Amino acid sequence: MKLTNHYAALALFALMSILFTHPTYAHVMVAQHGTLNIAEDGVYMVLSLPITAFAGIDDNDDGRLSKAEFDLHRSAIVLAVKDQIVLADGNGKLDLKGLLLSPVTAHDSSTDSASQLIVMGRFEPPKPGSPVKYQVSLFGTQPSERVLDITATNKMKNLQQAIRLTPDINIMHLFAG
Repeated sequence: MKLTNHYAALALFALMSILFTHPTYAHVMVAQHGTLNIAEDGVYMVLSLPITAFAGIDDNDDGRLSKAEFDLHRSAIVLAVKDQIVLADGNGKLDLKGLLLSPVTAHDSSTDSASQLIVMGRFEPPKPGSPVKYQVSLFGTQPSERVLDITATNKMKNLQQAIRLTPDINIMHLFAG
């Protein structure tokens, strides 16, 4: 079963990397929402974050991210994600691997710039039985961009948890009794 989950995860990431090689034209994830799926081999994350959450990437200050801005600032975005999105267990911060980023543009938009960024990746699995906390410190400038709703799922234990993060409450303990 563990091997099957591993191959399914690899297939999912391969599919997503194909889909996300160019800007996406429809939201894969609703803006300001996300998922955390805890599996035996890791914790899979998908988030839709506002462009305004990332400092110094919007060169023309239009609140959107062009392909040129994305290409120019991709490494800064990766660093911000790895620094400001943290999953930790009792031993500390878990490593985020397989990070995929995709600017999201509306298919009916006259512009090819994005207001949201899909962030996907896999955290190392937490130590069994260890308390797990999740922290996000990337919030936008508009009121609607200052709330992040996440659904966490642990299918092995048949658990689900709704999480609402804000700049004031940006850490949540997962599945705490």
